[in-house]
Amino acid sequence: MCTLRASELLNDAGLRLVAVESVDLQNSKTGIGFRLSGNIKPVALIVCGRGSCYALDMDANPLDIDQLRRDIPGLDAIIYK
Repeated sequence: MCTLRASELLNDAGLRLVAVESVDLQNSKTGIGFRLSGNIKPVALIVCGRGSCYALDMDANPLDIDQLRRDIPGLDAIIYK
């Protein structure tokens, strides 16, 4: 199961930085129990200033922030606090 999550990195003097990460979890049943493994990797950085927000991928290319807002539950609450 792979999902996206967001967390605030910085909120200072009108500037907010939000990290977007991909979380991939795998689980399986073995003969003696269960196995759970996961992988977290950075996907994007959202920069919010006074009156505007934009998103950059890890190569500093622009991303569609509206698509990220649709894909990540709770992102609006982080961006527009």
